[in-house]
Formats: sequence, C-alpha cells, structure tokens
Amino acid sequence: MLLRMIGALVDISGRRPWLVIALALLSMAGLWGYASRLELRTELRELLPRDSPAFQAYERQAQRVDGGAQLIVIAESPDRGANERFIDALAEQLNEPLRKRAACAASCGDDACRAACGPPALIRYVESGTKEVRSFFDANKWLYASVRELEAADEAIELELALRSGLIEDLEASGAPGGDAGAAATPAPAPAQKGLSLDETWQELQRRLKKIDEFPSGYFATPDGRMVALRIVSRSAGMGDRRAAELLDQVTALVSRLDPAAFHPAMQVGYAGDIPNAIAEQKSLVSEAVWATVIALVLIVGGVMIYYRSPWSLLVILLPTAFGASAGYAFATLTYGYVNTVGAFLGAIIVGNGVNYPIVLLSRYRDFRARGMPADEARREAVINAFRAELVGASVAAIAYGSLTITHFRGFSQFGTIGFVGMIMVWASIVPLVPATLVAIERIQARLPPWMRDPPPRVSDEGTAGPGARALARVTSRWPLAFLAVAPVIVALAAWKLPAYIQDPWEYNFARLGSKSSREKGAGSWSLKASEVFGGKMNVAGAMMLADTPEQVPAIKAQILANDAKDPQGQLVADVATIADALPGTAEEQQRKIEILERIRDRLTPRVLKALRPEERERVLSMKPPETLRVIGPKDLPDLIRRRFEENNGVVGTVFYVKYKNNVSFSNGRNLLRMADTTGNVVLPDGTHVVTASRPTVFAEMIRSMERDGPLATAASFLAVTIVVVLATGSIAGALAVLLALVLGVLATATAMAALDVKINFLNFIALPITFGIGCEYPFNVFDRARLLGGDVALALKRSAGPVALCSYTTVLGYGSLVFADNQALNSFGWVAVSGEVACVATALLFLPALLHVMNRSARMRRSWKGGLLLRGSNHS
Repeated sequence: MLLRMIGALVDISGRRPWLVIALALLSMAGLWGYASRLELRTELRELLPRDSPAFQAYERQAQRVDGGAQLIVIAESPDRGANERFIDALAEQLNEPLRKRAACAASCGDDACRAACGPPALIRYVESGTKEVRSFFDANKWLYASVRELEAADEAIELELALRSGLIEDLEASGAPGGDAGAAATPAPAPAQKGLSLDETWQELQRRLKKIDEFPSGYFATPDGRMVALRIVSRSAGMGDRRAAELLDQVTALVSRLDPAAFHPAMQVGYAGDIPNAIAEQKSLVSEAVWATVIALVLIVGGVMIYYRSPWSLLVILLPTAFGASAGYAFATLTYGYVNTVGAFLGAIIVGNGVNYPIVLLSRYRDFRARGMPADEARREAVINAFRAELVGASVAAIAYGSLTITHFRGFSQFGTIGFVGMIMVWASIVPLVPATLVAIERIQARLPPWMRDPPPRVSDEGTAGPGARALARVTSRWPLAFLAVAPVIVALAAWKLPAYIQDPWEYNFARLGSKSSREKGAGSWSLKASEVFGGKMNVAGAMMLADTPEQVPAIKAQILANDAKDPQGQLVADVATIADALPGTAEEQQRKIEILERIRDRLTPRVLKALRPEERERVLSMKPPETLRVIGPKDLPDLIRRRFEENNGVVGTVFYVKYKNNVSFSNGRNLLRMADTTGNVVLPDGTHVVTASRPTVFAEMIRSMERDGPLATAASFLAVTIVVVLATGSIAGALAVLLALVLGVLATATAMAALDVKINFLNFIALPITFGIGCEYPFNVFDRARLLGGDVALALKRSAGPVALCSYTTVLGYGSLVFADNQALNSFGWVAVSGEVACVATALLFLPALLHVMNRSARMRRSWKGGLLLRGSNHS
C-alpha cells in the first residue's frame, strides 16, 4: 500500500512538475524570510541548561547589577597632553546623555514619567581618572590610620607638651648618674627640643595614600603618558550579547566623530576589555560559519558537476537540500528565536549531509535510464528501489541529531533539534521534488541545442559505472581476509590507547578553543596594552559575586577563604574584596578614631602653636586633623569605588569580588572547576545557602554538563541506530555486518583522537554521535544494494560505490570547511568529523564487502538476504 502511494506521488510530481517546484520555491521563500529573524547568541551561558543552578544564579545576578562588563578605550600617541585631552573629550561626550537622563528621571514623580525619559542607557558609568578618589582620601586620610597609630601619636604629643612645659623631666637628656662625688658638677647642656609633629604617622598615611592613588597624573595612564585609557562599565554581561555589540558600535562611532588625528597625527585608538574580546570571538564564529557554508557549497557543487558531468544535476541535488535547511532554521526561529554558538554552523553541515539523499536517488535514476528504462518508469522505480535505504539513512541521521536533544546541555540539544528537523525535511522533500525537477529539466533540455543538454548516462554491460568502483569490487572479492585483518589491528591499537584516554578525554585548556588571530591583533593586542595601563591598579579585579544582603558578606568571605584553604591542590584565592575594605573601619572604630583626633586637635591650642618655631608651626598646621571629619559610610565613598559594590537599586555592599592569585590561569578548566567548588554554593554558619555566580562558575557548569550529557547522547545514538539497522536488515547476520563496519570506523576515529591527544570540547563532541548516524548510511547502502541483488556483493559494490563515495565527499566538505577555521574549537570539530567520515566510508567500501564475501560462504547468510522487516523496494536493482 505504501509503495503504491509513493509511486502515485512520483507520477503526480512528474505530471505537474512546475506546480511542485513553484510550491517548493514559495515555501522556501517564506521559510527563509521567517528564518531571517533568527538571532545569533554567542554567550557561553546560552549553551547551559536553563534549569542549571549556575545559569539561574547568573541570570539573577545580571538583573541586579546589569552585567558590569567593561569596555576600555585606549588613546596612544607620543604626546601625554594630547592623549589626556582626547580622553577628556570622549568622557564628556559619553557622560552628557547619562546626565540628561538622570536629571529627567530626578524631576519625575512616577514611573510613567521616568519611562518617558527613555530606556536605560547601555552605559552604567564612565571612569576617566582618579581625581575624585585622590581628593576623597586626601580629605579623610586621618581616618585611615589605625586606632593604635592614633593613640601612639596622641601620647607622643602629650609627652612632648609635658616636657616643654617642665611638668616632667626628660631623663634621656639628663647627664648619666653616678661619677665622682667630690668632683665639681659639670652643668649639662640644654636639651634639644623634639619637633612637635605627627611626622611618623603622617608619613605612614602619605605612603598609604600613594599606594591607593597609583596614577599620579589623575588619569589612567602609563608612567610615560604614551597611553591613556578610559573605562566604560556597561549593563551588558560581556559574553557576546547584542547590547554589548550596540555599545561598542556607539563608542566606535563617537571616537570617529571626535577624530583622534585632530588631537595628534600619530594617535591610535583601540578597544579592550570584556566586551571587545567577546565580540571578537563572536565575529570570528559568524565569519567562520558563513565561510564554512560558502566553501562547502562551492566544493559540493563542483564535485556533483564533475561526478554527473552535468550542471543540471545541481538543481536536482540542491533544491531538496535548500528546502530542508530553510525548514530547520525556520523551526529554530519558531521554537527558540535564536541559535547558539554550536547551532550557527548547521548550514554547512545540513548542506553536506542533506545532499546524500537526492544523490542516491539521482544515481539510481541515471542507472535505470542508462539501462534503457523509460523515464517515467525509471523515476518511479528509482524512488521505490532506494526508498528503504533512504528511509534508513534519514532515520539514522535523524537519530544521530535527535540523540542530542535528550541532553540538558543546550549546546547539544538545540543543535540536535534543528539538525533533526532539517534532515527529516530533506528526506521528505525528495519524493516529490527530485522527480518533478528531473521532468522539468528534461523538458527544458528538449528545447535546447544538443551541446547544452546532459550527455546520456553510461554504464557497463553489468550496469556499473566507473573503474574505481570495479577495482574496489575486484580487490575485496579476491582478498577479503587482507581487509578483514585491519580490524584486529585497529582493535589492538584501541586497547592500547583508549583506556588512558577515556579516563580524561575532556579539553580543559580553554585557550585552545578561541580565536587564534584575535590574540595577535585586534582586541587581543589592545587587551595587552590595557594590562600595561592598569596592571591591577585602582581595579577591583576578580570574579564579581553577590550576597543576598550586605550583612551576609563578611560570613561569605570567611567561608570562601575557608573553602579555599581546604582545597587539596592548593589555594587559588588571594583575597575577597568587599565594601569594608574601602572603609576606614566600622562605625564604632571610626567614632573612636574621631575622638582621638579631637584630643590631638585640642592639644594643639593657639598658645601651643604660638610657642613653636615658624617652620615647625607651619608643618604642624598642615598635619593638624581637620574639624570636618565624620563617620564614613558606603554611600560616602567616591563613585569610582562605591559603584563597584552597588546594585541597580542603589543597595551598596552586597557585591563582592573574589580575587585570584596572579599565577592562576583562567584558561585552565580544572581551575574553573576548583573555583566553582570554592565559591559556587556557600553555606553560612547559620545554615543559610547562598548561591553565587560568576564567569568561572558558568564555565565550570559547561564542563560538567558536557561530562554528564556527552556519554548519554553517544549511548542513545548508538542504541537507536542499532535498533533501526536490526529492523531494516531483518537478520542478525546482516545487522551484525553493518554494525561491525560502523563500530570499526568509529573505533578507528576514537583511536586516532587518543593517539593525537585530541581532547573533546563543547563543539567537536557533536561529531561523535553524528558519526554513528551519518556513518551508518554508507554500510547500510552497500548492504541493501546487495540484498536487492540477491547477495551479489561484488555487483552491489560496483553499483553503489560511486554514489556512496560522492555522499561521503559532500559530507566531508560540509565538515572539512571547518578545518581551516580560525576558531580553534571549530577547527577541532572539523578534524574530528572528517576523520569519522573518512573512517566510516572506508569501512563501508572495503571492510564490509570483504566481510560479506566471507559470510556468504555460509548458507545461513545466503538465506538472510531475503529478510528485512521494512519495505523491500522494487524488483529492479
């Protein structure tokens, strides 16, 4: 019944080819138009499951502090003054709209009015120097002395005043006791007066002030002034989101309008920090995705034209493939509205894999036509003949993608869902589209001169095409044991290399996953210059985290440091920076200091000051504590400091920073896991659980998701493929032969990865479950053709080797275009996928035929050629 329905659909497509093609083109136009809304999100957190604690905590944190990612603008020229003038001009331009909106909002009495002031700016605040900080600490420096230091100074002044007043005797200045009693006493010289000053304490405070203010010019600048920087703190998370790109575009346009050359002819302006670094990675990924698709398409087109000796064949091949790709991306737009980093490259992969189905169908049609079959019958028989192989191929490919959907790791599941839909739609469209396109092409060619028509397909007397296929059939039938001997060699190598590799297969060096060129030029090079400017100065470096309340922060700090001390691999945390570090003590401590300073000030009465020498009086007056000192709270700190610890709603003190040691590498995934263990879930002494989040915890969660979901997706893919193969072959012997070829190819790929120490990352892992699906198509096609020929393995190989090789060629190109990617994660994905593809097609065309020749010697295997629980196809082969 199903075969008759398929045959009827083929006949209808042949009778109304233009209608079928027009409907397909209109559908594609609508699908691609809808898919044009698709957004690319390259934030690594988009790879995590939404129910991940790290993801949810990071999202909550982003709502409370609006990301806080930095964009650093650096002006570089030989003229310090020109650099400073440019930074001043840029800061003024950036701050003006912020001031206007703040003034508008301040004049409003309700939310509607504030909303009319415009959306929140992409910029939270701008920092162009340290003048405000210097002024603040200079005015309040006495409060930053310790109570002990102030008490010592007070006691020293009290003692000196008592000595000068004669209330007590300076024993140190008196003559030594004893001596000859009878001798005349020698009068002691008048003791030299000690300076009435706070020199020691004053010098210590000046030293601390200098340490706090590490930019003497008041600008963020290198000591020679060659580079001066401005720091923009944004509302973006700095992980490649759209707001970050908008901000960078706005700042770049503003810099262009200011014209740096007008300040100095040699001035160069560059960008560093979280935002440009993330965008550089994003552009690298987008560029690689586009080029991968274009290169794959061009090479596939060339290969198909050369194989079929026909440019017209491209329409037959590419129309269903384009339809499937449009359906996949339209489905992604409807379901997700965006694609993540991994899904960005499905275009090249769907094109490379999707063309397999029309290639097999077109090859069958040309074979039948070459053997003299009428066109309408050849179309029908080609579809029916290839239906089971195509159905199995589409099923196992869809399973390979579908196995990724059962994982929680969105880097896998989204890729799998889109790929599943795309491959199914390619397969579903070939039945009406390929016959319709063939008829349309033949009608057009009938009206063209002979030189513009396709040459007639040619086959040998036994229905085979190409010397390569005949050579493969000959060598595998003559020396099957030689090809089978490869299996134990691969198994032995696997037994040698894989056990150690499997114990630790994951890529923990994140430096191997990013763009190579961005480190040498662009954002990477300017980031090095930013490090030269800042170098940790005036910078609360570290991973930003949030407590639920300011009161929790001291306990969280203590617990994080305690967790770090327990790390068996050593300590990672250098310190935890909190708002308390910027204050001169608690309110009680500050009040105690103020009382001591008042005593000191009271001791320096006009009478005391009048008795001092003029130069001493001037020095003492300059050091005299001012009367304006008062208790400083978090809200009193300079903006440059306070804002780092402030939430969007104005709450100060819940934000804190975990500062890691200088020798700790953030590119080391194992370090990220340790950081997450130390800071990710803090339990306070009262039993309160505080879930913190930072970039290290997001990266760590991504690693854990891969480790958890990777084996699950691989096992599910292999299990489902095994079930389909068993059902399709209908015999244990046949299923075993096909699966042995598949497993041998995958095992060879894994062994090569182990031998070359190619680690598994969040991109190249996808190649493994997909290889089970795509790699299974080839041995099953060879087996199914042999079944249709009653077990004639040699003839089956002669007739199927060409199309199978072409299918593999297009798939290799789909993956292989990534081999030349600048992004290292993509590069490794390309290499692993190509290796798996080459290994599986080699076992399908060499190992499987040799195995079937040996198995054919048994009567049981000869009977199994008649099995199969799925459709058996037509009588033509």
